[in-house]
Amino acid sequence: MHDEELFVLLIILLSATAFLGWYIYLKTRNKERMALIEKDKDVSEIYAKRKVYIGFPWLKIGIITTGFSIGWIIAVIISELILRKPEGNYTIQPEPVVLGCLFFFTSVSILVAYFADKPKSKE
Repeated sequence: MHDEELFVLLIILLSATAFLGWYIYLKTRNKERMALIEKDKDVSEIYAKRKVYIGFPWLKIGIITTGFSIGWIIAVIISELILRKPEGNYTIQPEPVVLGCLFFFTSVSILVAYFADKPKSKE
């Protein structure tokens, strides 16, 4: 198979998946509404306009960016002050240490951001 044929096949499959997901969502929603109507339940809340507030998660982005920056600073400090010999070369390669610090501090900051934003989502 050529790259163009594979790309076209991928686009067709992606489109079919999106369409089928949308179709199943609408069909399920219609069945649920019909079941509520058959049981004489109040369906006005289904058709009521809901106030949707979609805010940008500035707090989470700030915490994650801060964690990434702290990881970067600590990785540079470790690689320059601890791993570098006086001759100028390194005792071990600093790249794994830098990546490890970045991933560790970023993941810790994601957890902190999750727990910092959790009380707001209950409201």
